[in-house]
Amino acid sequence: MADLLALPAFRRFIWRSIQTSGILTQGTSGADGRDLSFAEGRRSQMFAILADVEAGQPAALRHPLNIMTLIAVLREEANPAPKEKKSATGRYDEIAE
Repeated sequence: MADLLALPAFRRFIWRSIQTSGILTQGTSGADGRDLSFAEGRRSQMFAILADVEAGQPAALRHPLNIMTLIAVLREEANPAPKEKKSATGRYDEIAE
């Protein structure tokens, strides 16, 4: 997990998973109990994934509420790596002769 957590792409994947799991929302709106059960299952699964990912944190930083993993994921979302700029004069450099 430490190797995966070191990858920006993995942290972005975890962020997208957090967003779709519903753990950051106040509640769910379902017409019946089946909808609510499904949503709670997604939330529960995401909490289990976060606990597994937290195991990749250094021992001194691990937290029972997965705080350090959430911080790492939010930091990646807030500060994405800058995109590489391509110069107008070098646009044909990638084409092999």
